[in-house]
Amino acid sequence: MNIKDVIILGAGASKSEGAPLQNELFKEFFEYYKQVLKGKVWSLSKKQEKLIVEYFKKFWGIDIENFQNRDVKFPTFEECLGALDLAYHRGESFKGYSKEKIEQIRNALIFLIAKVLDEKLRGKIIHHRKLVDRLKNEESLKQTAFLSLNYDIIIDNVLVDLYEEFHLDYGIDLINFERRSDWKRPDKNKAVLLLKIHGSLNWLYCPTCNHIELTPKEKGAIKAFYKVEKCTECKTPMEPVIIPPTFYKEMTNPFIQKVFLKADKVLRSAERVFVCGYSFPDADLHIKYLLKRAEQFREETPEIYVINNHPNKTDQQKDEEKQEICKFFKNKEKIHYTNLSFEKFAEKGVENV
Repeated sequence: MNIKDVIILGAGASKSEGAPLQNELFKEFFEYYKQVLKGKVWSLSKKQEKLIVEYFKKFWGIDIENFQNRDVKFPTFEECLGALDLAYHRGESFKGYSKEKIEQIRNALIFLIAKVLDEKLRGKIIHHRKLVDRLKNEESLKQTAFLSLNYDIIIDNVLVDLYEEFHLDYGIDLINFERRSDWKRPDKNKAVLLLKIHGSLNWLYCPTCNHIELTPKEKGAIKAFYKVEKCTECKTPMEPVIIPPTFYKEMTNPFIQKVFLKADKVLRSAERVFVCGYSFPDADLHIKYLLKRAEQFREETPEIYVINNHPNKTDQQKDEEKQEICKFFKNKEKIHYTNLSFEKFAEKGVENV
């Protein structure tokens, strides 16, 4: 596989299709939950609802049943999950919160990510489709690898729709290939690589058989929160594969490790890296690590194009973000901090930058 370009898709890319950013997740969910979802079958269970209401009230002083959207500043997802994860990794608990209860709250919060994305991304996919269409027309799609940091399946579904011409390759073996005769492994001559280093809403993992099942075009992880999906071979409950946005990322899943190693290899050989809708948050040191490994292996910085603009971003924010990104890399002149939004990049590329 001759990969020349890597496109990193952050939350800002999904934002262009209607997904909330990480710091918007709680407000988005709780507003929508109160108005539409409360009490419905495919929403929080009563137990989950009670746990989350209590958690926000006792930990953060927020009454999510009565808050006014404009007046309340929620903690970030990193803070909410980070506090729970740190207690878990230290083998500690909080007063009134056992280890079991902490784990239950943590699972409910991860569910929120999945549910918000499920609800917000039901419209027509526009910009990711334009991106793939442009690359296809430029005859560069097979030389491009996508590194998605998102759980949603926006880019997945766009690539799946090109099945006759291109085959989606997640960089891992799926049990679907062995179970169904109509499933064929990606043809190397048609393969388009999509590496989802934080997991995916359409992956389910069996920890006993040690395999991943793909739920094509569906968010199987959402269903797994409501109903136990059992492995057809050993009857073990299948688990969602979602690495939540915290400082303490648990990346021991063997398939996530394979994706990580594949991303490492691809970035080492790439000539250009396009960073879309992503500002290198501190919690994602592993992404910086991959880029630094690539830089050191090549003994030079690859051409990096940062596509992270939006109408509300001030010049001061741009300058600060540019400085933060540039300081991490050795060859500063190789960092092209553009004024492009993801929408513009998807349509036009960077040739005029």
